[in-house]
Amino acid sequence: MDGLGDVIAPHPALRAGAGQLRPSDLVERVRSSELVDVVDDAVVSAVAQAVSRAAGELTEHPEEHREDAAGRSPVDLEVIIPAYNESGRLPATLAAMVAFLSEQPWTSRVVVVDNGSVDDTAATVLAVTGRACNVATGWCVEAVAIGCSQAGKGAAVHRGLRTSRSRIVGFTDADLSTPLETFLPVMSALDGGAAAAIASRHAPGASIAGKQPLGRRVGGAAFRLLSRPLVPGVHDTQCGFKFFDRVAAQNAMWRARSTGFAFDIELLRLIRDDGGRIEEIPVTWTDTAGSTLRPVRDGLAAFGAVAKLHRELSRGSGPVLPTRADAPTPTDLTATSGSAS
Repeated sequence: MDGLGDVIAPHPALRAGAGQLRPSDLVERVRSSELVDVVDDAVVSAVAQAVSRAAGELTEHPEEHREDAAGRSPVDLEVIIPAYNESGRLPATLAAMVAFLSEQPWTSRVVVVDNGSVDDTAATVLAVTGRACNVATGWCVEAVAIGCSQAGKGAAVHRGLRTSRSRIVGFTDADLSTPLETFLPVMSALDGGAAAAIASRHAPGASIAGKQPLGRRVGGAAFRLLSRPLVPGVHDTQCGFKFFDRVAAQNAMWRARSTGFAFDIELLRLIRDDGGRIEEIPVTWTDTAGSTLRPVRDGLAAFGAVAKLHRELSRGSGPVLPTRADAPTPTDLTATSGSAS
């Protein structure tokens, strides 16, 4: 597994050095972990067999398992764009974003996660004319495409975040509803110690360009009312422009269960529970035509996802894992459009 050890933060239940363990050692660490109350012998045996098979496959065919993460070298900022049938909007989006990022004082990459598109989404990314380079620094910004077989924006975002090795990683929608200039205060906030910096359409100083339909405004207000107790102090959990300290995000993602409409609420909640600071950046957001959001069907699903998250948190389901401050560093073990208003 050489070369993949820094792809993702390790599971907090495993101590430092787990990336170099033999299968039997790994199983023994899990058995003896204070975070595991009871481990059935049959389960331990099955885990040992599965780990041994995986280790054998990596040894025999390492090139088949390095996937896209091995080819994505660390940069300062990695921008994930989940995309489903976005070949119409992507060319202009990528051209604008790559041009903007090339003028900034940080190294960057744009990663489009093709979420099972049936159009030319992936080919559109590959057709982007090479890289845009900053003459002064010599840094170039590239656009790459990776796949995600699991349906849903949340699954695509998770895949992009999980496979990143960059210092800062996050996601934005393909429609550029949030101004590209938002990257400036976002990077400043994260460089200043925030664990998450998110665009907000409802924080003081924010605005929405153009008037949304009444039904969507009412539904959005109700959704914010329902989700706000999950992440106290955050005015807007659903704006599709969120960026994170990678280690903080990946540590939280080990406990994340949702890849549906509540995936980003859950991620923010877990980061906050780990002691991470969430900073909202007020923006002037544009309701761009062509959103894939279906107000009635998706609205009901969104409310159901948040209600489920409320129930899970009220039950305190799942083990209590170490906080971000206690979690090990990401060098030990390898581990994967339209927004609701």
